[in-house]
Amino acid sequence: MALVDPRNNEYDVCKLQSASIIGHVSPHTARLWIRVYRPGTWSLVWSKKAIDGDLVKLDGKPTADFLKSFDCAYESHPFNWDDDLTHTFDLEGLDQDTAYFYYLMTDETDGTETFRRTEIGCHKSLTFRTMADQMPDFSFGFYSCHDPFNANGSYGAWPLFLERMNIANARFAIGGGDQVYVDCQDSKHFPDIWEWLKDNKEDLITESSTHGKLDTQKLDVYLLNLYRWYYRVYWKFPHLQEAFAQFPQYMIWDDHEIMDGWGSRKDVERIAIISRFFQRDDKATDRKLVNSMWTAARTAYFEYAHSHNPDTGISKASLSSPDSCIWDYSFDKGGVPFYMLDLRGHHDVESPEKKNFLLGTKQIERFEAWLKTNRSVSSPLLFVISPVPFVHWKSVVLTVGSWIDSAKDDCMDEWDHKTNHAERNLLLDSIFQTLDESGKTLVFISGDVHCAAAFRLSHNKYRKASIYQITSSAISRMPAGQFAGGGIASSGKISGHSAIYFEHLFSHSEDKNFAIFHVTGGASASVDLCWPGGTQGEAVVKTLRLR
Repeated sequence: MALVDPRNNEYDVCKLQSASIIGHVSPHTARLWIRVYRPGTWSLVWSKKAIDGDLVKLDGKPTADFLKSFDCAYESHPFNWDDDLTHTFDLEGLDQDTAYFYYLMTDETDGTETFRRTEIGCHKSLTFRTMADQMPDFSFGFYSCHDPFNANGSYGAWPLFLERMNIANARFAIGGGDQVYVDCQDSKHFPDIWEWLKDNKEDLITESSTHGKLDTQKLDVYLLNLYRWYYRVYWKFPHLQEAFAQFPQYMIWDDHEIMDGWGSRKDVERIAIISRFFQRDDKATDRKLVNSMWTAARTAYFEYAHSHNPDTGISKASLSSPDSCIWDYSFDKGGVPFYMLDLRGHHDVESPEKKNFLLGTKQIERFEAWLKTNRSVSSPLLFVISPVPFVHWKSVVLTVGSWIDSAKDDCMDEWDHKTNHAERNLLLDSIFQTLDESGKTLVFISGDVHCAAAFRLSHNKYRKASIYQITSSAISRMPAGQFAGGGIASSGKISGHSAIYFEHLFSHSEDKNFAIFHVTGGASASVDLCWPGGTQGEAVVKTLRLR
């Protein structure tokens, strides 16, 4: 067989083995995601003070006995391949605004001198910090579009991101989409996952068949392991790992975790991607392959990214019903509300809802309910993460791009594309009306377009409300480039709405970039848009005041 085992195949690049991610953290709880390199029962240990002594062998004692002399807590979990050796621990009863050391230990031993019983935290101290009950001043980071392979293995802006996060004493970070790219590589050593499927589907169908009939369970397992492989390869870079292990991460996906333009392609267009010239491909079988890829993509995303976000009720069992999965979520920091919009889980250009296929009616209802919660009503400042910006490209760019087959799906992803105007207008009108009652400010934060940009939106009818659009990408994928700057929108009226205007504040399309936001007094905010470019390798910083 030509097929490889995705769990073991290296494709000439190394993979993530053991790692940690700090997930959602509140004043008294924390979610810690762990991956280990081998199956077995492992214990997560956390303590206000560093644990010293023989962390390599634990003095030859069972873990519980070794830890008796330390003031700490621990929880054990059997890691296995069913979850790709991953698990999210939920810690409760923590003290607010407190630093905790954490470790991963095991009772097991393979009998060799080289085996280390403390896998995480052995030779380097790792900590996370809970949030404060009262936190009027805080900073947080934003990044998107992580693809170092597109840049010849460059770490991109990750080293500077880590440096600026530490300088700002940031409390958390937001990953605004495209944390992996499964679909944009052009190398025999590192394939586009959909090109791979087209080239290998006969062998895959044979391998996944039982008594000559395609076994979707076998197919799902294989493709899931393939999607998992991309996360393990993309997340093995040291500065990224250090940021993930230190700062709480809030993540959302965009199209490249699934398929370029996912949701903006019709069923027949998705099937065409894996159809071969001069071959009699069975469309019913191809549709099963595409559906299995979608199942694998959302399962891998859940395991690696969403499982450590705030809980939205998704479980491994519920993933088999994608229409019922809720990927959008909200959280608060220091009394300031945040909402993470999901533009992929229910994005469907062929949706029977017609006017609501980026977010869908149910997500809009959840978002509007959030806007009216006591927390949102009482805060003068709100943040909403939309992986795709509401304002960025000139309308003519999207119009012309829609005529080009290779760019059509990218244009239809944009909020400013005419097919999304009805849903966008419904959302913006609702926001402006709600904010206007007490003159609030809402900041949209986005990625996707491989540029840094800032706009201010205003509404003729609701003049007290203020909306900003801040965009920052890509942190490690190649930037859009100098010539893309000419396609970024200038100030004017947004297309498809008679009462909303936007003001162009800033744009930069030539460098990889990220953003650091600062909240002061829970009421005012500023953003540092940062990119490499200083003479000594430091960041160039453009600071904008938002309220």
